[in-house]
Amino acid sequence: MPRAAAVRAQLLQRSFPLLRPLLLASPQLQFATKPIAKPTMLDIPTRHGRVRTLVYAPTEDDIAAQRAAGQRPPVHLITHGGAFILRSPKQEDNVARYLASEVGCYVLVPDFDTAPQVRFPVQEEECYDVFRWIHEQAAQHTWDGDRISVGGASSGGKLALNVALMAIDDGYHRPVAVSSEFGVANVSLPDSARTSNKPRPVVGPGLMTLVRQTYFYGADLQSPLASPALHPRRAELPPVLIETAEFDTLKHESNSLALDLIAQGVAVTHREFAGVDHGFTHVKPVETARAAIELIGKHLASAYAAAIQSA
Repeated sequence: MPRAAAVRAQLLQRSFPLLRPLLLASPQLQFATKPIAKPTMLDIPTRHGRVRTLVYAPTEDDIAAQRAAGQRPPVHLITHGGAFILRSPKQEDNVARYLASEVGCYVLVPDFDTAPQVRFPVQEEECYDVFRWIHEQAAQHTWDGDRISVGGASSGGKLALNVALMAIDDGYHRPVAVSSEFGVANVSLPDSARTSNKPRPVVGPGLMTLVRQTYFYGADLQSPLASPALHPRRAELPPVLIETAEFDTLKHESNSLALDLIAQGVAVTHREFAGVDHGFTHVKPVETARAAIELIGKHLASAYAAAIQSA
């Protein structure tokens, strides 16, 4: 790994905690209508060590209502974004609270390792191990280990797809749904394929170069684990939600993935949001963030209900 790239990544890591409250913590972007408690913390074992994980719980009334109906709350695993470099599961707070409140699911957000401290495929393996742990340890908690979904934004969108595809490859229990918000899908694409009509889009060539020189340094970018859009078994994915943004340079690969999955018979919900760039679930305009997060909730609620009907 080039030393200069590692230093740039470390500087980005150090500055983000100072910027996050200013950029991503507006109370106007909190859409939960019920009092969701402060998240608790779990240490989940993985092949690379223990991963601290935030746990958002539904309200006690919602848990009791689901138990009275003979069910346990489902679980949504959020693989957070951050260009494979930033460690900030707290940035998903508004999404996690909304889903716990309005869908009535537990939401787990792991604080997995990032570059330059680790390289590909550590994140993919840690997130997959967390998913397996959720399924295997469900009996010891109050959640439904058969109704697990996975989703994420930006780099986390790729990791969410990876989790589902790794389960497919292993013949393991599969998530009931996947969501990807302004996600990465094919890291093998050249920067020339990532264009925008915005003069200075959020994700530019400089950031993508940093990602390649740190997390993916020395990796085969065309391998299915690096680029899930190239996975040979992607037609076996469960229902997928793909949300993209008009000015995001990553929209092309996710839009192409949506069309490809539809052609292969996957149940896909796809929406491109007009007038916005990367990160629209976490920044203003409020109306776009609300619509995007509500769509995630509808996608998950539909998958959870279908899983009960098919049981």
